[in-house]
Amino acid sequence: MTNIEKIQLCQEIVNQIQAESKRPVCRLRLSQETFTIADSHLGGVPYVPHTGQIPTDINGNQLWLCAQINFAQMPHMDSFPESGLLQIFLEDWHFGDFGLEEGPGTEQNYWKAVYYPDIDETVTMEECLAKMTVPWEEAKRSRMPRPANKFDLQDIEQGHDYLWRCPEVPLKVSFQDVEQESVNHEDFRFDTLFADALKARLPDADPEEFMPYCLRHDTPEEREALQKIYEQIKNGGCKMGGYPNYLQDDPRLYDEGEGLAECDTLLLQLYDDTYDYPQEDIDDMALNLNGGPINFIIRAQDLKNRDFSQVLAQWACT
Repeated sequence: MTNIEKIQLCQEIVNQIQAESKRPVCRLRLSQETFTIADSHLGGVPYVPHTGQIPTDINGNQLWLCAQINFAQMPHMDSFPESGLLQIFLEDWHFGDFGLEEGPGTEQNYWKAVYYPDIDETVTMEECLAKMTVPWEEAKRSRMPRPANKFDLQDIEQGHDYLWRCPEVPLKVSFQDVEQESVNHEDFRFDTLFADALKARLPDADPEEFMPYCLRHDTPEEREALQKIYEQIKNGGCKMGGYPNYLQDDPRLYDEGEGLAECDTLLLQLYDDTYDYPQEDIDDMALNLNGGPINFIIRAQDLKNRDFSQVLAQWACT
C-alpha cells in the first residue's frame, strides 16, 4: 500500500469513527456585558445564599469564582440539569495550577465545585460582594505584572509571586444552540476507536502505521490530504458537553483504579482566547490560560444525580 493510499484509508476511518461518536455540545459565548448575581458568568462575584459562605481550600483560604452556570439559561441537553446553579471555584495561581496541582484525580482540596438546586431571587450582588475576602477589582490591582515567561525559575528562586486569575475580567456567559460534536484525537478513546475500525478492515495491520500523526507527508498532495484530517480531528473552545481537549495527555489514559476513565461527560471546558476560540475576540486577552484548556469532567450518572463531588479537573497549557 502506498503512503497516499494509507492516508486515504486513514481519512475513511476518521470519517467512520467521528460519524459514530457524535454527542451534543453547547458552546459558550463570552462578553463584557453586565450581568446579575444569578446569571451565568466567569469571574467576578459569585451567588451565595443568605446563610451561605464562599468556599475555601483545606487551609481556610477563600477561593475565587472561575465559572458560574445557571442551567435555566442553557438549552436542554440530556443529563444536564434544567435548573439550579453550578459554580467552579479555584485558587489564585502562585506558580501552581489554580489549585489543581495534586495531579489527575477528583479531590477538591484546593478547588471546589458547588451546586445550588434552587436560587433565591432575594439575594443581591451587594451582599455577595460583602462576603468576598478580597473584592475582584482589588485583587486585580494588587497583582504584579506577569512576566512573558510565567515559569521563570529565577523569579521563583527570588520569591516573586505573580497572581493570576482566569478570566482576568468578569465575563458574561450566554449559550449557543446545541450542536453535535465528534471525538477528537486528544480524547483517550480516539486511539482505541481508530484501532478497532482499522482491524475490521485490515485485521493484521499495525494501527501505528495508519494513525494521522504517524503518516508521512512527503508530497504536496500528501500534505494537503493530511492537513484536512488534522483539521477534522481537532476541536476546542469554551463549551459544555462534547469532547474535551488536552494539549497534554488525557489524564484518563493513566487510570490505575481511581475511576478516572469512568468520567465520560464533559461538564465544562474553558479555552484560551488567544488560541482558536472563542469565535469573537475578547479585549485585553481576558481569558488567558497560557495557550490551553481547563477541563471539568464528570461521570454521566453523577451528573444525572446532581452529584458534583467527584469531578475530574485538569489544566493543560502549551
